[in-house]
Amino acid sequence: MSHIDPEVLALIALGEEAEGPDARAHLARCPHCAHELRALVSVVTVAQQAGDSGALESPPPALWSRVAAHPDVRAGQGPTMAGGHEPGPEPGGAAGLRRRRPAWRRPAAAAVVGVVAGLIIGAGGAAIIHIGQQQAPVIHVMGTSALRPLPQFPQWQAASGSAVMQTSPAGLRLRVTVEAPSGPGFFEVWLLARNGVSMISLGDLNRRHTGEFTVPPGTDLHNYSRIDVSLQPFNGSTAHSRISVVRGALPS
Repeated sequence: MSHIDPEVLALIALGEEAEGPDARAHLARCPHCAHELRALVSVVTVAQQAGDSGALESPPPALWSRVAAHPDVRAGQGPTMAGGHEPGPEPGGAAGLRRRRPAWRRPAAAAVVGVVAGLIIGAGGAAIIHIGQQQAPVIHVMGTSALRPLPQFPQWQAASGSAVMQTSPAGLRLRVTVEAPSGPGFFEVWLLARNGVSMISLGDLNRRHTGEFTVPPGTDLHNYSRIDVSLQPFNGSTAHSRISVVRGALPS
C-alpha cells in the first residue's frame, strides 16, 4: 500500500485540505499514515500555543545539523522528496494526491512542521521534538576568606589573595585568586591540616593566578581547615616546595 506524502500530511495537520478525494479514506484504513498525522498534529498544537506570542524557544543547534545531514534534505533549502526532486504539483503519495501550497497563517507552526516533515521523509517513522531550555546549575557562595603572606617568607610580603567556597551540583568548589609577581615556577593550591604537616593538593593556578577546584568528596574540612598557596619549581616533584606565598583559613 502506498502512503500519503509527508508534505501532504503536514498540510492536513495544519488544517489545509489536500486536493483529491482519497486522502481521508486512506487515513481511515492506514494505521501508519494515521500515526504520522497524529504526531504532526501534536507538534502543530504546541506551535500554535506559542506562535501567537512569539515565545518559541530555539531548538538545539545540533537539531538542524541532523536534519540537513539526511540525504533527502538539501543544504540551504527545505526538505526534498525522496529521489531528490522538489515538492511540486505533480501526483505523489497515495491515490495520486496533489498538493497545494497554503498561505501560511502561522509561521511558527509552519517552521516546526517543516522540521518534523524533514525528519520523517525517508525515515518511515514518527518524529518527536522536545524543545527545552537548559537551566544553568545553581551555585551558592558559602563564604570568603583572605589569604596573606607569612612572616617567614619576606620575599612575598607584598602578596595577597582570596578564597571563595561555593556549593554546586557537583559538590564543594573552591575559587582561589592570588596577587603576586610571577616567579620561576608555578603556584599550587593546598588544603593544610591543623597539624601544619598533612596536605592535600587541589591543583595549580593558571597564568592569571586564579583557579577553581573541586574539594575531594569525604575530605574532613574540620581538620583540613586552611589553604596554602606555594611556589613550586619545575622539577617534577609532587611534594610541597616549603615555600608558601600566602595562607589563610578555609571559607565556611
